[in-house]
Amino acid sequence: MKNNKGQNVVEYILVAVAVVLVCLVLLNPQSGPVKKSVETTLNSTVDSINSIANTIQFQ
Repeated sequence: MKNNKGQNVVEYILVAVAVVLVCLVLLNPQSGPVKKSVETTLNSTVDSINSIANTIQFQ
């Protein structure tokens, strides 16, 4: 019977490192895709609010 405990520990460490690296890439505050998505969403929301505000006619 083989002892796979050492191999399992190494595999878990590699998976944990991979998850951390993916999070760092996605959440990069300077050019990450999450930042770009949030900025795009906020900009479109602000543009929509401005458009609606400009169409309202106050009497």
